[in-house]
This record gives sequence, C-alpha cells and structure tokens, in this order.
Amino acid sequence: MFHLLVEDSERGAVLRIMQGRTTGAARVDGDVCRYSTRYTSDFRAVARKPTMSELADSLEGELDSSRSPVTDEAVMSIIEQISVLTPEQKEKVRRAILFGSSANLFKDVDRSAFFMNRPSSIPRWRSASPKERTAGTGASPMLGTQDGGYNRYLSSPDCSPRSGSRVLKRTISGTGHPIDDLLRERGHVNRYLVVVSSLSLDWKELIKIPGVSNYELRLLWHLYFLRSQAMRIVMCTSQYIPEALISYYLRYLPSDVSPKEARSRLTTIACNDMTAASVTNKLLSRKRALNRIRDAIEPEKAAMTCFNSTDSEVQLAEELGIPLFGTDTQGAFWGTKTGNRQVFRDAGVQHPDGSYDLIYTEEELCEEILSLLRRCPSTKKVMVKLNDSFSGEGNAVLRVDSELVDSLKESDEQAMEVIFDRLENSLEYVAPGLTWDKYYQQFQTLGGICELFIEGQSSAKTSPSCQAFLNADGSVRILATHEQMLNGQIYTGCTFPAKEEYSAELVSLTKKIGQELVGRQVVGYIAVDFVSVKQSDGSYKHWAIEVNVRMGGTTLPIMTLNFLCRDGRLNEQTSEFIASDGKPRYYVASDTLRKKTYKGLVIEDLLAIIERHSSEIEWNKRPGAPETGTIFHLVTLLSELGKCGCVCIGRSREEAQQIFRRVQDILDAETRTVEVPPTEKAVAAELDLVIEELEGDDEDDAADMLN
Repeated sequence: MFHLLVEDSERGAVLRIMQGRTTGAARVDGDVCRYSTRYTSDFRAVARKPTMSELADSLEGELDSSRSPVTDEAVMSIIEQISVLTPEQKEKVRRAILFGSSANLFKDVDRSAFFMNRPSSIPRWRSASPKERTAGTGASPMLGTQDGGYNRYLSSPDCSPRSGSRVLKRTISGTGHPIDDLLRERGHVNRYLVVVSSLSLDWKELIKIPGVSNYELRLLWHLYFLRSQAMRIVMCTSQYIPEALISYYLRYLPSDVSPKEARSRLTTIACNDMTAASVTNKLLSRKRALNRIRDAIEPEKAAMTCFNSTDSEVQLAEELGIPLFGTDTQGAFWGTKTGNRQVFRDAGVQHPDGSYDLIYTEEELCEEILSLLRRCPSTKKVMVKLNDSFSGEGNAVLRVDSELVDSLKESDEQAMEVIFDRLENSLEYVAPGLTWDKYYQQFQTLGGICELFIEGQSSAKTSPSCQAFLNADGSVRILATHEQMLNGQIYTGCTFPAKEEYSAELVSLTKKIGQELVGRQVVGYIAVDFVSVKQSDGSYKHWAIEVNVRMGGTTLPIMTLNFLCRDGRLNEQTSEFIASDGKPRYYVASDTLRKKTYKGLVIEDLLAIIERHSSEIEWNKRPGAPETGTIFHLVTLLSELGKCGCVCIGRSREEAQQIFRRVQDILDAETRTVEVPPTEKAVAAELDLVIEELEGDDEDDAADMLN
C-alpha cells in the first residue's frame, strides 16, 4: 500500500511517498494532502509549489489503497504525471518507489521504467531477473549528499542514478585486468593504475579524527605494483606525499628494479586541499587535475582503484573513461547490515537469528525483538544495529533480564511494553554519550536491524575474518584469513593467518558469500567478519556477522606481504602464505603504535632509527632471514600524534610477535627521555598524558571506521 504526502512549507513544497499500514484516514487541508501512517518518512523531494495539490490528486488515483501489484501502465502514468519535476527529483521519486517492501508491489514491472533521466524516453536496457526483483526488499532510502561531498546511496541494488547504458558499461568493465594478473604480473603490455586514496565515508565522523587526511596514505602499498616495469601508477591524494616516504616504499622493490626508474613511472596528483571532503570530490571539482590524470594514462590500458566506491568514485571513473575496481552504487546495499544478512541467508552461511527487512520505528523494533525472543527464549542479549554504521559505533545491546523473560509469558502487548521500557532506559550503546532519543533519531533516518548476540566464554570465543577480491569475471580470489585484535568492538590490529583449526572453514564460507555477492554485481575487495565459538568436542562453530564491501584494516598488511614476497602464494587449505623458499610467512599488523614520546618524529627521524637497527627489524636486512622484517605505514602521523602503524613479518607466529615487540622496544628506547625525580610539574605532565591517552581512545574509535 502506498501513501502520498504532499505539504507546503516556507522552504517549498515537499513530496513524500510512504508505505505501510494506515492508522488514520487521509485528510486534505488546503494545499496539504496528508496520509497518517505507522511508518516514518522514507523519502523527500522538492517539487514545484504551484502544482502540488494537482499532483497529489493525480497520484492518489494511481497509488490507491489496494495491495495489488502495480502494473507497467500505472508506472508509465505516474512518470507522465510527475513531469513537472526536475530530472534529479524524478530520480529521487524512482528510488523512493523501489525502497523497502514496496519493491514487492513492482515485482512484475520492468525496472528500467524507473530510469527517469528523460521523461519522454524510458530506456529499457535491462529486464530484472526474478531474483533481482526481490533482492532489494528492506533497503534503506538514499541518504543523499553528506557533509564533505560524500554521496551515499543505500537503496535497492536495482536503483541507479545513471542511464542504463552507462551502468551496463560500468558493470561489465574491469574484466581486462583481473587482480590475479596485476598481482602475478602476467602479460607485458604497459598498464596504468589510477589510485584514488579517497575516504568516501561519513565526514561528520571522519573530521573527529586528528590528522584524518594521513589515513589516505595507507594506500601507498599500491606503489609495490611498480615492481613490474610494465606498470605505471597515478597516485591521487589530498596532500603532497613526502618524497622521503615515496623513497622508503621504493627501496623494498626487488633488487632487479631500480628505485629511480620505478619513480619515473609514478605520477603524483595532489589537490593541496585539507578540507573535510573526499579526494574524489576534490578531483571532480578540479578540471585541471583531471586533465593531468588523463595526460598520464592511456585510458584503454588503465583502471582505477580506491578505498571504497560510492557514486562519486563511479562518476570519476566515468569522467576518466576507465573501469573501476570496485562496487558500483547498485551493489552498495549489500554492504549494509540488512544487505549483509540477506546475503548470508541466501548463501546458506550460518549467521545470528534476527530481522532481514529494515526497521524504522519503535513499534517495529519491539515487534521484531519480541518475535526473536519467542523463537529463542534462552537468549541473554539482543544486538540492535543501525543499518549503515562503522566500527560497531551504531551497535547497542539489549540485556534480557528476568522481568523481560517473565513478560514473554503474558500477552504480546505486555511484553512489548517491557521491551520498549528497556530500549528507552537500559539499552547499552557502543558509542559513548548516546541516549535513546539520540540513537532513535539515527534509527529513524538510517533504519536498522536486530539480531541475537552470540554467547561464548572469552577463552573459547574468537573474532576471525577472511578477505577476498571479487573479480569482474565472476571469480573469487581468497586473499587471507586473520585473527582480529579487538578492544571491545574496536579493531586495533590483526595476526595472520587465522587459527589453523578453522582457517579452511573460513575460506569455504567466504567463497560462498563471495559467489553470492558476485551474482549481485559486487566487484572488488570484501572482508567477512565472523564470531567463532569453540564447542565441547574441540570443533568451532562460526557465525558470519558482517561483510565490508571495500578495503579495510587488513587489506594493507596482506597486500604488503603479497608484493614483498614476490613469488609467494596462499595455501587455502592451511591459510598460510608460502614464500619463495617454500616456507610459510606470518605477521602481526597494527595501526596503533602510539606513545606521547613518539611525537615530533618526522619521516627522516624514523628512517634513521630503522637504519640504526636494520639487522633487527628492517625488511630483508635481517641476517639469514630473507623475506622477514618490518614495514611501517601511517608514519606521517608520528610528528603530530606520536602514532604510526607497522607490519611485522616472520617465519613463524612466534618470530612475527618477537619482531613486533622488538619494534616497540626500539621506538621506546630511541624516544626515551632522561628520567628525573618527580616534581609537581612532572606529576601534572603525567596526568596530562593519561588524559590525552583517554582522549586518544575516542579518536581511535572514530578512526576504526576506516578498518
């Protein structure tokens, strides 16, 4: 059932389409046509004020109160009647119509009818398959352009802001350069890789991270592509990359590759713009920068890669006329909590019991929690999650106490009252400082889900992950398995590989998920997070919790290992990486090597420290231990924040841990100040340090959205 709301205000007329069960009759008051509904608004689009009442009356006849599927004829009539809207407004209407459960009403309609770029010409470039017609049920609305120019579309995967031909070109492109070819240097034709180190995430959160633009430089591992003399790299960043840092990466190329020659194949494009916006949008607003990229590449031999792909990245790739190694906005839905759960279900991978369609209201949330508790009466905790959030910041825990358990024996109404009380007064939030009012405001905007909390003793419960690359040709390449190091629900680092007891199982499950995503037009890097619990017989049960459809914190270390161990390969059965000497390699990786005493170190200082302790920690400089050692990253954060990251690679888990500890000891020793008897001033300084570290924890929480 559809309900149309058209209202006038000082800011202009607003057209809103909503769906759901009515709780009251419609009323018309002057230029306002309202429908009361149980659901919150899914969509708004500004329309021309003089035509609103007429438009409302016209659309009301088409979107009647029956639950019968909408026909092609009705759709065409709707499109014709909204001809007063601009193309952008038509696009928003199309997305609104396809959101959530309304997709079922349009299951017999050619989705191409909703490409409203030209009112007089409806391109019918593609007819959705039966699976695609229902795949987007429960998708959240488009959030539009966020602060900092971040375009996020969280809609049905069938939705796209582009004409059919452009989307079709985008989804089939990229097959010319599968990731395996790039990693293993197959072929000898000159190739170009445009690396856009853009953080196209929510800049309202990103700006909370001190030195956030430095995180762009985590993509510098792409410089290792220059080991192939056929490769040319165009590196696009907000800030200029220090030449000393470029030299640091190039020094670890194979001995038969000259750093000077490799540098000649690297073009750097810096926007010299530190404002709160993504590199992608900075480039799109600079035609001269785009021209410099075009001058540096041959489009027919080039591809583009990025941290995560949004509508902006797709637009940039189209501006440059090159394919994008990443997911189009059509596939962005599958990276949301709702999309994750639908993928897990359809792939046949075990995941926590819970909801699959998006929830927007308190009443719906209470109903879903009640249904979940009746199915699983012994559960102790329920997770409530915002549909699109990072690092667990949108998660909250509802504890199932004795009163709530007793209420389940009563009527649904009584149980719902207790659940609502717990939501308002005792919900436990991962993000600090939240209240139910603040959280619910986000919940109404983003939507959310609820699911069981996976129980298990801490000694028997682990948080592994598995990374893969989905090629545009439909193949799934497993990259690695990891044990994540977490502080609560916050990522702080990882060890490679995951436990040998179950690493092969993680690979198998991730392949299933990857194949399901490939069928939904997802391309590029993915990372699946699991919760694994040891059983009484010694085996492990695994629950898929989340799949990130982008690069993450574990991408840098595994790709670094892939490139530095030139002839290495991953053994999927053991999840071990076998180096050229036929022996496995392991690593410990961290983004949080941080101490106050590290502050003030510049790149040249760190390089001098590495040189002094080369035989202990530097990559490939440890006597008798080739293809082991440490690679540093995020080093531009040292001077300001006293923080950097590293990947410590060894021939055993123990050796990797030993190198990691030695790195910490060396940095501590090199930056240690002469101790003096404590004074009042010294005590005050120590107190400042404690406060600073506590504040740093909050910064790390925000920074973890990048992992």
